[in-house]
Amino acid sequence: MGSTYQLLEKAERLELLAERLYLALAGRFDGEAGELFRRLAAEEAQHATRVRLLAARYRLDKRLVAALSADTTLLDRLLVEAGEALAAVEAGAWDGDPKAALRAAAELEQRFGQAHAQALSQDAHPDLRAFFEQLAAQDLAHRDLLAL
Repeated sequence: MGSTYQLLEKAERLELLAERLYLALAGRFDGEAGELFRRLAAEEAQHATRVRLLAARYRLDKRLVAALSADTTLLDRLLVEAGEALAAVEAGAWDGDPKAALRAAAELEQRFGQAHAQALSQDAHPDLRAFFEQLAAQDLAHRDLLAL
């Protein structure tokens, strides 16, 4: 369990790692796959900005974070997994087969969505819960794009 701000910090780090992963993939593939990875990188950067702005906006809003604890276990695991995936991409492990790279990224997006959906307890403020539900939905939309 962690505080709301630990949750937000880890969520932002995950979005930034996803951005780096997609930028690395975009640099390794041409054509439609490369363009899709560039687009997803930009969206992940935007997600990170939204998380950062949410944290800043509610830093002093006690009604949003009062007595809230969040389970960050899945986010912690995904931070490790995303870091390992980025290292593998940078080492060339995903090269040569854009369909396999798209599939692997889609599977990762599925887990990102699950992490966002499970991150908050049910006693979270509705605005905060809605924010993470929206992030989860966007991750699943990324998964669907990758599963072309």
